[in-house]
Amino acid sequence: MSEYKHYYRLRNRLERAQKWEEDFLETERQIAISDKVTQDLAKEAPITYFFINLINLPIICLTFFKKMIVYRSYRKCKKEIKLIQEEIKHYE
Repeated sequence: MSEYKHYYRLRNRLERAQKWEEDFLETERQIAISDKVTQDLAKEAPITYFFINLINLPIICLTFFKKMIVYRSYRKCKKEIKLIQEEIKHYE
């Protein structure tokens, strides 16, 4: 009985991890679009873009570190998905 419980918990965890991965990739696509718009605006007004980046430099640095942490979580999630799938194969 407990094996079935563990199997279904693993299935549930796998589904949640896969959903998180899909949501993460969708969010990254949206961020890429925003970055392209920002770059296009930078070409139109390079001096303004420079000063805005200079003022926002601390925020830009923190955003970079935040992205590193999020990408680490993404890689961890991908590994977790693989391990859970292997574990589920043992039950099937």
